[in-house]
Amino acid sequence: MTATKTRTTIERTEHPHVIKGGGLGGQPRIDDQRISVLIIFDLYQSGTTIADIVADYPALTLAQIHDAISYAYDHPEEMDFWRDQGRLRNVLKHADMVYVDGRLIPRKAFKESDVPLGSNAYTWETLPDELNR
Repeated sequence: MTATKTRTTIERTEHPHVIKGGGLGGQPRIDDQRISVLIIFDLYQSGTTIADIVADYPALTLAQIHDAISYAYDHPEEMDFWRDQGRLRNVLKHADMVYVDGRLIPRKAFKESDVPLGSNAYTWETLPDELNR
């Protein structure tokens, strides 16, 4: 018996180059690309010029980049939501993982011997705020 893949529905947005669904967990992304709006927006917000974004992502057009930035400005709460979803505490919680020295270990497979001497292991409940990036 052959397994069939379920395709995620793609949702068009009011921005012609931005879609949702079909990958990236529903995060808004540039149509025909696997590049999230949030990545482009955060680059732009951090001072990266449009020219540098084009150089770093040559598959993108100027129109796609400008549209992604415009979408992010039009949807600040959604950008905050997706930014928060990528924070370490949420990843640990939703994937049921333990964080040890930059490594993620499934909680069910975690053993105390996985923690090197002088290091700490953190769950989403014990993760210090300074590590929740």
